[in-house]
Amino acid sequence: MRVVVSFAVLFLLFLFEASGAFAQSASGLGLTLETATTPIVLTAEQIKDIEQRALTGEPEAQFLLGELYHHGGPFYEKDEIDAAKWFRKAADQNFAKAEIALGNAYTFGVGVEQDYQEAARWYNRAAQQGDPIGANDLGMLYQRGLGVSPSDFRAAEWFGQAARKGLAVAQHMLGIMYREGHGVRRDLSQSAKLQLTASQQGFAPAQNEMGVMYLRGEGVSRDPAQALRWFAEAAEKDDLDAQTNLGYLYKTGQGVDKDFAQALRWLRPAAEQGNPAAQANLGDMYVNGQGVQLDYIEGYKWLGLAAMQNMRAAADAQKSIRSIMTKRQLSAAKIRIALWGLQHSKSFESSPTDAEMDKE
Repeated sequence: MRVVVSFAVLFLLFLFEASGAFAQSASGLGLTLETATTPIVLTAEQIKDIEQRALTGEPEAQFLLGELYHHGGPFYEKDEIDAAKWFRKAADQNFAKAEIALGNAYTFGVGVEQDYQEAARWYNRAAQQGDPIGANDLGMLYQRGLGVSPSDFRAAEWFGQAARKGLAVAQHMLGIMYREGHGVRRDLSQSAKLQLTASQQGFAPAQNEMGVMYLRGEGVSRDPAQALRWFAEAAEKDDLDAQTNLGYLYKTGQGVDKDFAQALRWLRPAAEQGNPAAQANLGDMYVNGQGVQLDYIEGYKWLGLAAMQNMRAAADAQKSIRSIMTKRQLSAAKIRIALWGLQHSKSFESSPTDAEMDKE
């Protein structure tokens, strides 16, 4: 018996990651902020010169010394406390990059005690000097209500300031606000313009967003082929949502001839990295024998993993195939789910679907 399960699942990336700069990720917040620095490669002589200038009070040298402590390397052991100390010395002299770096330290509690109000204060100082990264990061805090009163209006203002100066991540964030009508009047056309501008700078989350908009016909004429193009560009940059969406288009034959091999190529790595939509689609392919040998056990595993991340469509599909699986198959599938969790440093209990049906 074949169970047909259809997933029209498209995931939009509401947060962002830095492009062309260091990014610090706060796993507990689901927040990533754009930072002001690029990798530093210096000789011993150059480092000595930076030290001497920093000791005389030169803010740029103090900031660079903070970066050396922050990143560590052959000449400096990584020391976040010393990094924050030197960032503060430069920030106290209104050096914008140091103000952002110190804001990051307070945001993530690196080298200092976590303090969102202090983070907002330092980002604001950089933003008031016209720094787009400071403005963007302040916008993120307003959007999340961290250290400041939550305000989509203020977030949109700061994203707008940074976007007008060409910062791709801010253009992407402002585009999302126009799409959702948060802090600004909903305007899908303006959203698409902003995402396109960010996409043309190579910003993967914006490219994924453009793909979604072309596939849905939001702010642009519906064009699955254009959706495929943008998903492909972002997928090549290892954007998991774009990889999932690209795999979905190959799986369903939208904008391209149906190609299960290509679908598997993109869905499998995204699923292995925990993307629930990829897991659901991969499970569907195993359940229906699309590009792989029909395998209810493997299909149940992937559907279960997606269901554990609150994907209802996957939970419903899992329930559908459960009725045609033997107890031995179900037991084997649950073991595979547990093993996957161990291999990926995640601990899973029985999914709600399993718990409910175990009582039947």
